[in-house]
Amino acid sequence: MSRVILCETKEAATSYIFPNTKIEVFSYEELCFYIYNNIALISEEYIAAPMFNWIEEELGLVDLGKMLREMKEKDSHDLTDLLTAILTYKEYYTIPEVKEFIVQMERMKGLSKPQFRKMQADGFLRYHKYLKAAAIYDEILDQNPDLNQDAFLGAIYHNKAVALAYNFELAEAAECYLKAYELTKERKSIYEYLLLEATMRSREDIEVLAKYYHVEDMVLTIYDAIEDAEADVMGSPVYQRMKKAMYHYEKNNLTDFNKRMDTVTQKLKEEFREQTV
Repeated sequence: MSRVILCETKEAATSYIFPNTKIEVFSYEELCFYIYNNIALISEEYIAAPMFNWIEEELGLVDLGKMLREMKEKDSHDLTDLLTAILTYKEYYTIPEVKEFIVQMERMKGLSKPQFRKMQADGFLRYHKYLKAAAIYDEILDQNPDLNQDAFLGAIYHNKAVALAYNFELAEAAECYLKAYELTKERKSIYEYLLLEATMRSREDIEVLAKYYHVEDMVLTIYDAIEDAEADVMGSPVYQRMKKAMYHYEKNNLTDFNKRMDTVTQKLKEEFREQTV
């Protein structure tokens, strides 16, 4: 996060959960932070009775809840007005910051549908909702086959590749990184492409590819990154569970092996399900 959240108001015993990202907030300050940084992911249907009840009952901000209800009941109410009312109830954000928020909301209204959908997909990507993000990127590409904006399309392909890579669809991710590079010539896309290929091909192959794309300087950085990643993986809880499971397998203790592998499988399933909710 870009700022330390100092909670001066009451902290809720029960969180408010945003339906589309499943992000939980426990305080007024956390609610403001989420709203301020996720404008494309907040639709008017979420600024409604369930949130108002939580604000009144869990945060004890009865005046704010009442004000939001009254605003919502007016025919002329606007999402920007509702969100701004939340942000300005206390002084968590400065006046210039709130003004910038309003400007961003107005700019968002002027976006084309593909631009807005990409903004939403990027938001889901930030919260590791890789399946949702990839589905929206595909939707944009499928519904706009004649979109002639190389930079915009390149950004879509790059971010789609990120989503695919995290979902272990490595070959498809590599293709998207390469497509992004062909459209934009941005070094970050060819770097990610080579990094991904380096997990599947020999170093000699990567050196040939790097030479072809005139980015020989990336090779050492790529293998340093892989070495760091391997160290991170070996320190992860899942890896340690698998290591212990393999110890029991080698000792022919299949009962303990199966139990430990079941916990690993369950953990991976839970992480996958979180993407689809």
